[in-house]
Amino acid sequence: PNPFNPATEVSFTLPVDGHVKLSVFNVKGQEVDVIHEGFQSSGSHSYTWNASNMASGVYYVSLISGTKVKTMKAVLMK
Repeated sequence: PNPFNPATEVSFTLPVDGHVKLSVFNVKGQEVDVIHEGFQSSGSHSYTWNASNMASGVYYVSLISGTKVKTMKAVLMK
């Protein structure tokens, strides 16, 4: 849910097995956190991003899987 404080759940479904990187970027495009990186089997997955050490603001959660990239906006309000 947006906005969130201090943690939010990120869910996704992969059609095939492969390496994924689930990371968080600030509005300047700088990577500020990596939620998960590694091999992931096909199917549904869910991770919790705990942003308690981050400043309030807009962040972008990016999922990279193979050649596909999916990004969602997350608003942290403390």
